[in-house]
Amino acid sequence: MKKYLLGAAALLAFVAPGVASAQQSGYVDLGYQTTEADIAGVEGDGEGWTLGGATAWGGDGTVGVQLDGVIGEADESSSYNVGGHLFTRNGDYLLGGFANYGNVDIDGAGDFDYWTVGLEGQYYLSRTTLDGAISYGEGDDIDAELTALDLGATHFITDNFSFGGNVGFGSIEGGGADADVVSYGLGAEYQFASAPFSVFGGWQHAEVDDIDSESDSLGVGVRYNWGGTLLERNRSGASLSRGGGLGRFGGLL
Repeated sequence: MKKYLLGAAALLAFVAPGVASAQQSGYVDLGYQTTEADIAGVEGDGEGWTLGGATAWGGDGTVGVQLDGVIGEADESSSYNVGGHLFTRNGDYLLGGFANYGNVDIDGAGDFDYWTVGLEGQYYLSRTTLDGAISYGEGDDIDAELTALDLGATHFITDNFSFGGNVGFGSIEGGGADADVVSYGLGAEYQFASAPFSVFGGWQHAEVDDIDSESDSLGVGVRYNWGGTLLERNRSGASLSRGGGLGRFGGLL
């Protein structure tokens, strides 16, 4: 419970300034996710919830900042993550760096803290955004390291209707062994014209080849946005990915 209180307090501290200032961009969301996994021939499934948010300001000719946080609870795990981004952005691209810290608690297997740092960027076409990130993370209590490359594309059918895809490649080292990770997925979001609420959903697949493990996740959610349309949020607001790193393997981040 202490972890949830810390995560919730950090989240409220992050998103409250955005609510108070129309010049900032941000969102708060509630999501539901179900996952089916096959680990070395042993099949299982689970479901869980997330509460998250982000807010961003600046970046157009100056240094921009995005702060974000998310907490999650599943059948056999709980997690939280808080992070920050520094970037600069113009009408053609965004360049920046990020750092985040989190915790994953798996029932019967203990918990571990982790941190991640990386470089990230976006390239803007007329109605399509290409993005990428290179990151390095460590799990302090499990002696594990993750190096990852994540790529994605988002296309805006209208200013308030987007869909996209992503692919990620990673290498985990720990305990004298290493494993390669591949993930890919699809997602979409629609914001209503009459109110600043959007609905979103997606599918994500992940494989760890060296231990013959794979999983498929389906998620849906509702999001409260401030700062304009989805396209405006993408080009001038809180558009950077939150969470990530080693936390993606134990929670709902």
